[in-house]
Amino acid sequence: MFGERWDRIVAERGAQDALYLADGSATTFRQLDAEARALRPSGDHVLAQGDVPQLLRQLLAGFLHGIPVQMVEKDRSRRVPASQPPHGTALIKQAVGGSGVRRCQFFTFAQIAADVDRLHSALDLGSRGVGVAAISCAHSFGLTMTLLQTLLNGVPTCHAPQPFAQPLMDAMQHHPRVFLPGVPALWKAWLNGSVRLENVSLAISAGSPLTLSLERLALEQHGLKIHNLYGASECGAVSWDATPGLRADGDSLGTLLPGVQAHTDDAGRLVVSSTSVGLGYDEPLPHERYGSGVFTTCDQVEMHGSRLHFRQSLGAGINVAGRKLSPVEIAEKITRASHTDSVRIHGVPSRDPERCQDIVAEVGLPQAGIDAAFKIKACSLLAPWEVPRKWIGTS
Repeated sequence: MFGERWDRIVAERGAQDALYLADGSATTFRQLDAEARALRPSGDHVLAQGDVPQLLRQLLAGFLHGIPVQMVEKDRSRRVPASQPPHGTALIKQAVGGSGVRRCQFFTFAQIAADVDRLHSALDLGSRGVGVAAISCAHSFGLTMTLLQTLLNGVPTCHAPQPFAQPLMDAMQHHPRVFLPGVPALWKAWLNGSVRLENVSLAISAGSPLTLSLERLALEQHGLKIHNLYGASECGAVSWDATPGLRADGDSLGTLLPGVQAHTDDAGRLVVSSTSVGLGYDEPLPHERYGSGVFTTCDQVEMHGSRLHFRQSLGAGINVAGRKLSPVEIAEKITRASHTDSVRIHGVPSRDPERCQDIVAEVGLPQAGIDAAFKIKACSLLAPWEVPRKWIGTS
């Protein structure tokens, strides 16, 4: 299925640029095809890890050779699936998600293509210019909006090596029209960092709630509407705000995308049905519903016809600036580094709404013992975004 689509793209656009780098150099579709075919993966999976050019070639190599591709962020190690990938698996994501548990998610090519094509059609990405990869393309949002649009629909991707203001402008300046996916924390930094956005034909935000104040700032400063997109890695995009002006309600998640059905269960959690729902987890938890075209999220949502309004997440996952973190993983790292038992991690609302949540560590030590030296030791195994902002002792 993929091979036919890709061969058609190469035949029609082979001499056109598929991937642009920040220095203005580019790789054509035909060159990308030759480089990916030369990789000749071995084993039962392809590990896609690295920067955007590496991810694009590894993805393509796996798809061309019919070998499952596992997406892994540069700063993380591969999670070996606890169970054998189901027959037909083409893509493996390892993510925390709303549950707060890091697991593998399995997808067929048809499920991935359904999500990619749904966004391509609804957001009219074929006429928006070049997709800018300024966020992680090992995550569902960045992957689906950029690299998979290149491989499945021939939409070029521009690699921004860093998401900061100057590298982003350096990457975008070569193109008359671009579409730019980001999370609210990055949109806040870009707007406050005076990024020039005149050539942005479509601005998309996902990963955490988009505030009305940030949406208003983009409209007032740049005449740019930031469109709120809602979804989950397990099922792809669910809804988006297609309106041209400021939303009336900051909790609005827009309307369901074509081909997506949804309802709420007895607990108010959103239940999604679509062709892009994955096959399932490698380690399902009791009472979860994921697979056979249906996924129950951890989010409480109110529905008014096809319009969704976010209320709260019931999951244990901690959302820090759009990055979902596992409290169990953070607690285990702190315990291992500090040799301290009784470590409990949870999230609380941040005073910075674009950050979404702050991490709180409750430690079985007197408060006086949680000094600067202890924190340095306890955080030695943590990534910067995993470091607690508040520490609570026993007294």
